[in-house]
Amino acid sequence: MRIFDRSGELMDHDLIEQVHLERLQALVARLKRNVRRWRERLAGIRITGVEDLDRLPFTSPQDLLEAFPYGMFALPLREVVRLHSTVGPGGKPLVLGYSRNDLTQWARLTARQLVAAGVTSNDVIQISFGGGFFNEALGYMLGAELVGASVIPEDPFHIEYQLEVLQKYRTTVLVTTPTNARDLADLLQTMEIDPQSLHLRTLVLSRPIPDDQREHLEVGTFAEVRTGFGVPEVMAPGFALECDEHRLHVQEDQFLVEVLDGELVVTTLVREAMPLLRYRTRIAARLERGRCPCGRTGVQVLPDGRLDGRLLVNEMPLCPEQIDGVLARTKAAGQPFRLHVSERGVIVEVEVSENFFADEMRVLADLKREIRLEFLARLGVEAEVRYVSSVGDSGNRGSAE
Repeated sequence: MRIFDRSGELMDHDLIEQVHLERLQALVARLKRNVRRWRERLAGIRITGVEDLDRLPFTSPQDLLEAFPYGMFALPLREVVRLHSTVGPGGKPLVLGYSRNDLTQWARLTARQLVAAGVTSNDVIQISFGGGFFNEALGYMLGAELVGASVIPEDPFHIEYQLEVLQKYRTTVLVTTPTNARDLADLLQTMEIDPQSLHLRTLVLSRPIPDDQREHLEVGTFAEVRTGFGVPEVMAPGFALECDEHRLHVQEDQFLVEVLDGELVVTTLVREAMPLLRYRTRIAARLERGRCPCGRTGVQVLPDGRLDGRLLVNEMPLCPEQIDGVLARTKAAGQPFRLHVSERGVIVEVEVSENFFADEMRVLADLKREIRLEFLARLGVEAEVRYVSSVGDSGNRGSAE
């Protein structure tokens, strides 16, 4: 059994309930005292047991957006040592604040996940996420350094470069996205490189994947696959870890979780700079309780997609409004279009009529290039542009499929 923090990961259920109550009471008192937006909402509410959780109001992504940038902070800005951002409603940014203690806790929770995956101080860890994943990469770096492993925080230019680093630095653990891992497995096959010639023994992926994908990656890279599960607004990575039984355990000494109407709701119990009370994650999930054969007592979470229409394109979280906004910046603004969205990219079908562009091939080619560059520069995703005579009824100034 690979455990980093026995007191936190193997905590008895009765003790978990006691910790939840004490930390929830402290959290509510801190929000009343330090966050103006919460004083009126929490007035008159007194927590005497965990069952009183139902009396507490929710926090929504819209609340975080309306409080932009610092309205949800429970500490003075001078005590907030790190500011990150993530995608909020409509593709607008949300600000996340961290105190020094928050960063220390983040490192410890990520270290738990890495140790559960078998990482030790003897490992060489290559963190290869690419653009748009700075927050997650930093979390893994903090955790790996706490474990004592040698860390290569590599921003990959292309998959061939990542492979070169794996070979030259004798990387034993690769932390990356499922898409990037699939690209690596495919490259090894294309180049006819025996994966056993690498020193790689573990892949740590940023999100859960189906069993068939796990098997494909383990065969293609000859490495054990471990995943994590995080909520960027709450903590990612470090919110949940995968054990030897391939179950995702919420780190319950730090988070109090509920599932209401199929939606995962999270309360951060010890976060200082920006605590979240009953945060509606917009993630569909189920919870399973009971001691796991691995020995951990944390509730098991089974995520099941988004509830808010958010898309995942080349691992980047995107909202339909963001995609619509990019087209609005080009010469195709106002033209009916239809979007086909996949994990790999976006196909944009733009309707071309007789009075639009006058059939000038050069103009059409320039517009294709303009749209592709806008998608890449503003959203970090590849876009294929196609011209059609009609997008049909579903076009109507844009839709995502």
